[in-house]
Amino acid sequence: MEWIPLVSTGLGAAIGVGSTLLADRARWRRDRAGQDLDVRRQLYADYTAALSRIRSALHECAQEDTPTAERTRRVREEFLAPGAYEIRHQLAIVAPPEIVDAARSAFVVLRDTRDLVAAGASVGDVAYAELEERLDAAVAALRAVMRLDLGAAKSITRR
Repeated sequence: MEWIPLVSTGLGAAIGVGSTLLADRARWRRDRAGQDLDVRRQLYADYTAALSRIRSALHECAQEDTPTAERTRRVREEFLAPGAYEIRHQLAIVAPPEIVDAARSAFVVLRDTRDLVAAGASVGDVAYAELEERLDAAVAALRAVMRLDLGAAKSITRR
């Protein structure tokens, strides 16, 4: 009995099965990376939208002339409604550290704005305008690192 045909058949089968397994593993990793990217993209969009909703709500509160107790309650309520706290915790799990840091920085500026508006500040106050500028810068920095993480073209970040 000749062993060479039997060994070559077995070796060919092992190579075929091995290459199929390697190709399947590569496809799985590529699919998984795409899914991870989709999850981050959605979280980034949800978080920046929540920040925008909070900003708009705080701006409306800063334009109104309401009693202090009611204003404080409403400001805190409007601040919590969009769910930015929750999304920020999700980001801390799936996003790179630079995004988590930038997300926190933007959130801190909004929290400072919340406290200022709750204390009675209005849109025309200098302190409010300064926080608005800080928020613009913080959100721009956040979007820039998010775009880089998602692989967006650099030309988009120059706007």
